[in-house]
Amino acid sequence: MIRFSSFAIVAALGLSACNEEDPVPPVEKTREERVNEHMESLRNDSTALGNFLFAMPKGGDLHSHTSGAITTEKLIAWGAEDGACVNTTTYVASNPCAAGAVPLAQTETDRAFYDAVMSAWSMEDHPGPLLSAHQHFFDAFGKYGAVQLDSRNDDSYADILSRAGRHNQVYVELMQGFGASTGGRLATPLFTSTDVWDKATLLAKRQQLIALPDFQSALTAQVTSIANTLKGARELLLCDTAQADPGCTVDVRLLVSANRTADRTNVFGQWVYAYELAQKVPEIVGVNLVSPEENANSLAFYQDEMFALGTLDDFNDQEVGRKLVHVSLHAGELIPSVLGAQDQSHMNFHIREAVEKAHAERIGHGADVLSETAGDGAEDLLRDMSAAGVMVEICLTSNRVLLGMSGDAHPLAAYLKNNVPVALATDDSGILRGDITQEYVAAATAQGLDYKTLKKMARASLEHAFAEGDSLWVRRDDFTTVATACASDTPEGTLSGACSGFLTNNKRAWMQWKLEMQLATFERIVAP
Repeated sequence: MIRFSSFAIVAALGLSACNEEDPVPPVEKTREERVNEHMESLRNDSTALGNFLFAMPKGGDLHSHTSGAITTEKLIAWGAEDGACVNTTTYVASNPCAAGAVPLAQTETDRAFYDAVMSAWSMEDHPGPLLSAHQHFFDAFGKYGAVQLDSRNDDSYADILSRAGRHNQVYVELMQGFGASTGGRLATPLFTSTDVWDKATLLAKRQQLIALPDFQSALTAQVTSIANTLKGARELLLCDTAQADPGCTVDVRLLVSANRTADRTNVFGQWVYAYELAQKVPEIVGVNLVSPEENANSLAFYQDEMFALGTLDDFNDQEVGRKLVHVSLHAGELIPSVLGAQDQSHMNFHIREAVEKAHAERIGHGADVLSETAGDGAEDLLRDMSAAGVMVEICLTSNRVLLGMSGDAHPLAAYLKNNVPVALATDDSGILRGDITQEYVAAATAQGLDYKTLKKMARASLEHAFAEGDSLWVRRDDFTTVATACASDTPEGTLSGACSGFLTNNKRAWMQWKLEMQLATFERIVAP
C-alpha cells in the first residue's frame, strides 16, 4: 500500500500547510524600506518632498566649478564693494571702470539694474530657446570676469562650502585653473610644426617645460595662494568657534582644470602644470578639462589631448615617489544642435576615448552616451564602464537647461540599468540658480527615483571621491559589508579602537562612516 504523508497531500492539492489558526507572521520591514515608503507618500506634495530631500544626507558633490558655483548675489555684491562697473548694453563688468560703464554699487538702490545684472550673469529668467540659453550660460562667465575672484578665493570657497553644509553634504571637489594657463602659455613655444605627437616627444617637452624658471615660480606662487585660500575660508566660516558655519564640516579637495578652447600644445602644458602642482598641494587630487566641448579647438584636438593625458597619467603612475593624481573628464556633453554637420561624428566616441585613452575614472555629464558607436557601441561601453567602476557625475539641472535633456531623454536610466555607478552633482550652481537639493528633487520627480536609489547615489559620491585613503566598503559599490576593522561597529554606537584607527588613517572611509551616521540619524527620525 502506498502511504501519503499529510504534507504530501497538502502539497498535491496546492493547499497551504498552515491552518487559519497559525498564520504566517508578516515580514517586518527594514527602516530603510519604511523611509522609502514615506518618501513615496510625499510625491504629490512638492513642498513636503523638497523638505524631505533637503534634510536627507547627500554625501559629496564631485562636479562643481568654483567660478560657476558662487552665488550671483555674491558676485554682484563683491563687484560693488571692489568698485567694478558694468556696461548696460553687454553687461560685461570692468575694473577699472570702462568709459560709459555704470558702477555696480548702484545695484544697491536700483532694483531694476540689479535684476538686469542678475539676469545677464546667471540663468535667472532664461528658460530658452535652448541654443540661446546654452550660449547665454557660457557667455556669463566672461561677463562677470572682471569681478576680482582671484582676490576673493577665500570668500568664494566659504560661500560654496557653507551652501554644501546647509544642504547636508560632507564633501566637495572644486574645479579651478589654479594658474594652469601659465603652463599652457610656456609650453606652446617648446613645440615646432615638425614635432610628432607621440609619447617620446610629449615626455621630452614635459621635461623642458618643468625646467623653466617661470614654470617653477608659478607653482610656488600657487602653493601659497591655495594655502591662504583654504585658511581664509575657514576663518570666514568661523570654524573652530562656537558660531561655526555648517560649511566647516565639509571637506574640500581640488581638481586642476585645463581649458579646452586652447590648442593641443597649450592644453598639454596646462596638464603638465596640473600634475606638478598636485605634487606640492595635498588638497589637489585630480585633473579635468573644461569649457564648451563643442568648441572648435576642443573638437579639432580632442583625440590628441586624450592621448596626451593618458601619456602623462602613465608617467605619473610609473614614476617612483610621485603622488597619485586622478582623472575626471567632461565628456559627452554634446547634442546634435550644437555641432556643425561636419562634426556630428564627435558624439560617437568622446566618452569611450576619455575612458580608454585618457584613463578617466569619472565622466562629467556623459549625456550622449547612447549615441556612442565607437568600438562595439553604447551597450558595450556601458558594460565596460560598469566593470571598470567608471562613475558618471550626473548634472540633471545643467543637462536640462543647456542640452534640453530631461526625463526619458536623459541617459540616467540607462546608466542605472547597466550598473554604471552614478552620483548627482551641481555643475555650476551659482549661474544655474540651484543647489544639490534641487538635483535630488529632479532625480525624484523627473527621473522617478526612490529613496533607496538616491541613498545609493549619495554613497557612490563618496565611494568615487578622489579623497585619500581606502574605502569603508569591502567591495566597490557594494554597500553591504564594511571593512573588517569596523565589522563589529554600528554608526549609532561607540567606535572600537580598531575601527577608529582605520577611519583615522583613511580619510575617504571616515567621510563614508560620517555619511552612514547621518543616514542612520535621518532614517531614525523619519521612521522611528
